[in-house]
Amino acid sequence: MSGAKLLLGTAKIDITPERPIPLAGFGHRKGPFLGVNRRLYARINVFEHDEGGKKSRVLIAQGDIIWWGSERMARIRETIAQRFGIGPSDLILSAQHTHGGPQTSTEFCDILGLPDADYLESLDQALFLGIEAAIANLEPVTIERGKGNCRIGINRRKIVNGKMAMAPNPDGLLDTDVNVIRFRKEDGVTKAVFIHYTCHPTTTNTNFVTSEYPGVAAERLEATFGRGTIVSFLQGCTGNVRPALHRDDKFYAGSEEEVAKFGRQLANEVERVLDGAMDELASVPVSGRRIVVQLPFQTLPTEAEIDASIAKGGALAEWGEKLRGRPEKLQSHIPFELTRIKLADGLSFLAMDGEVVLEYGDYAKRLSGDGTLPMGYSNGMIGYVPTAAQISEGGYEGKDSGIYFALPAAFAPETETIIRKAIEQLIREEE
Repeated sequence: MSGAKLLLGTAKIDITPERPIPLAGFGHRKGPFLGVNRRLYARINVFEHDEGGKKSRVLIAQGDIIWWGSERMARIRETIAQRFGIGPSDLILSAQHTHGGPQTSTEFCDILGLPDADYLESLDQALFLGIEAAIANLEPVTIERGKGNCRIGINRRKIVNGKMAMAPNPDGLLDTDVNVIRFRKEDGVTKAVFIHYTCHPTTTNTNFVTSEYPGVAAERLEATFGRGTIVSFLQGCTGNVRPALHRDDKFYAGSEEEVAKFGRQLANEVERVLDGAMDELASVPVSGRRIVVQLPFQTLPTEAEIDASIAKGGALAEWGEKLRGRPEKLQSHIPFELTRIKLADGLSFLAMDGEVVLEYGDYAKRLSGDGTLPMGYSNGMIGYVPTAAQISEGGYEGKDSGIYFALPAAFAPETETIIRKAIEQLIREEE
């Protein structure tokens, strides 16, 4: 146990688009957004540990966006290292994955949303501004952790008529844990709160900007605390979990009323945890570690197969045109990043740059005795990352989604073994 203190600096920056632009995540929406139901924010948390003059600094930032574009991460990391002394392996940029925000990558098919260059640049600048502001208010904090339970989501993979479908599966894997991390200043005032939960923010699919249920929960808690407390929602591995809005064994899209209801439900549980007994965690030097592994694809398409896809029209044509215009995408493997940041004794975050399915998050939590909280949608986005069984079963996460993310083929089954080994390596390095 270290006698040195942990310092935390925070900032909250409005990242709502200044003018109507297309939103991302639902292919049926056309044209720029029609209005703003809930504003979007980036919440910045810079941690610093100083022991005997030896400083370590890490960043955990959360954006009310669908994802962070992988193609922008190298420049972002370089800028953060140069300007703020935070190394490339010492940061997690987490997206809460709202489908009510702009497209933030240029790598995917247009059906997922058209990116706006001005917005992408403004997002990067907002991040840098937030980090600068957070470092300016670094101050000592203690860390407490508690856990609750919330059932907003349901597994969305189910065999229907012999085929894997996106349908409510109450018997499927689900993680209902609400992990709550509180950071208190020396005067006892809460400086920041982390909420770690696992469910797609896809309650509604209208063409309006919204921070979805995570934004509702965060803003309600911030208003309750006052005094500049910042609440960050850290999304888990929710690739195959969505809000439980369904009837007659089919999902339906909700309204802002359901968004508010789910947000209040989550906030109520967080408040209950905060009002109860929480465990204070011992300070340790904060640290980060990153591993990049290569995930293999199945057989790549031939030129003739790409031509045939283009001739079919629709999403397949978009996919074929994307591969034809970007032949560098026709690779046998794709890099997949895993970043582990240790914040305290018994508390680390494991972030991955994909729509990672729940099975991997469940594995990380079990392997670490719940000491490592897994996160998808962080430090980039490659697309859905399924298990070997899901690849075999097919369906959206296992196969079909690759078209929209302009992947050249479905992942090979050995993908699961590669990811599990990387998770094991990062977790066991801490022990």
